[in-house]
Amino acid sequence: MRINTEVENSSSARDLSHAETLKKFGLFFQKMGELDLAVSVYSRVLDLGADSPELRYNFGAARLKQIRPTEALEHFKAAARREPGAEGIHFGMANSHQLLGDITAAEACLKQELLINPEAADAAVNLGWILEEQNRVPEALMEYRKALYYEPNNANLRWNHGLACLMLGDFAKGWRDYEFRWKARQKKKPEFDAPEWRGDPLEGRSLLLHTEQGFGDSIMFLRFARQLARARNRVSIQCQPQLKRLFKGVPELDSVVAPGDALPTFDVHAPLMSLPKLLKLQRETDHHSPPYLSPVDSNPPKLPGYKPGYKHIAVTWTSAPHSEITEKKSIPYSLFKNIFDTPGCQFYSVQINADATAVADMNQRSNVHDLRDHIGDFADTADILSQADLVLSVDTATAHLAGALGRPSWTLLPHAADWRWRLHRNDTPWYPTMRLFRQSQTNQWDDVMEEIQHCLLNYGAELRTSQLAGGVVETAM
Repeated sequence: MRINTEVENSSSARDLSHAETLKKFGLFFQKMGELDLAVSVYSRVLDLGADSPELRYNFGAARLKQIRPTEALEHFKAAARREPGAEGIHFGMANSHQLLGDITAAEACLKQELLINPEAADAAVNLGWILEEQNRVPEALMEYRKALYYEPNNANLRWNHGLACLMLGDFAKGWRDYEFRWKARQKKKPEFDAPEWRGDPLEGRSLLLHTEQGFGDSIMFLRFARQLARARNRVSIQCQPQLKRLFKGVPELDSVVAPGDALPTFDVHAPLMSLPKLLKLQRETDHHSPPYLSPVDSNPPKLPGYKPGYKHIAVTWTSAPHSEITEKKSIPYSLFKNIFDTPGCQFYSVQINADATAVADMNQRSNVHDLRDHIGDFADTADILSQADLVLSVDTATAHLAGALGRPSWTLLPHAADWRWRLHRNDTPWYPTMRLFRQSQTNQWDDVMEEIQHCLLNYGAELRTSQLAGGVVETAM
């Protein structure tokens, strides 16, 4: 028996030694991105009886990267049972719960992680995001500020803090921390052969502004470029090619160019979306603006199917593709198309990325007109929107264009909407002719579409009364 015991002990020692070597190989494979190999090695280590919190954490992290949250959660929980106070384990559990759609459990795990390690900036960022997705923005702001005590220059914390401040109307802090967007998004500022403007008086110097984000952002912030130009400053703008012809219609601007065009002469430059900070705009009223864009064509082709006495409504139901929040902001066509049954309406789709199913359905409807082939850029879209009685859109560039044109518009927002739409409002200081419709809960558009249909019926009655009386409808609030 003594001989057998020694043999067993020797074998066990060899297994443990082998397991330690395998752990190192597993971690090496994981760092190299060879996740299948890493998982295979970690499984073998467990078979050898060499379980540990560190192994379970690495196993869970590998499974997370494979988008296997259930298995990841099992390993993180096993690690927590052995060492509940270890840093990172509850963060991994939170990420697993989040992928599984359980944000309540994710929130609890993130709070536990921050109790263990208050300096965990990534945990604070994720917790803030989860709170914001529930419209609990003041709580999110508190979490960002607690974390900023430890890491005051963390770009993700500062940017998220700025967005939360903007959402709550604290524009001084909001625009200040909005400048961290470059580092947070790991994006380089464009370089020019001139210094960047710091907001000091221009005093005869010419300014080149350049766009940086989406079409809607460029349209929304153009108001500040026009404001500068109206104060007798020499202002030019470099914008996306699809916006060039539309922006050229702003008479106060010196010139409008697209990337690749010859640049105008300028002394200083600035990102368009930095203007609120540079101009020190700290009150909500600073963002008010009358309509600041106009149709390029003073006599555009008449809308097809135009019928006097009918409501002529331009529509979009999908946000720009290739964004991480496209699905959140978009309405399935299968649900959106129900509004086309509203009597007395002619609908005009300016959805340039409509899929084949939507196009086929629209083509079968006599009161729906697919105008994709009429749209080459946003100037064409502006010509269409300017003739519509109402613009009905999700949160995408079409909504911003309608607002900038001063057209009556209804914008359909997800439950946790973007910072610019603030909280719980059905109006917006950015666009006085816009009304906001919000989801009452995440991923639930049915109630919104029901309300839209009801309001369309009422709006139609008001519009017909106004037309019969010879009046002109200016808003649809």
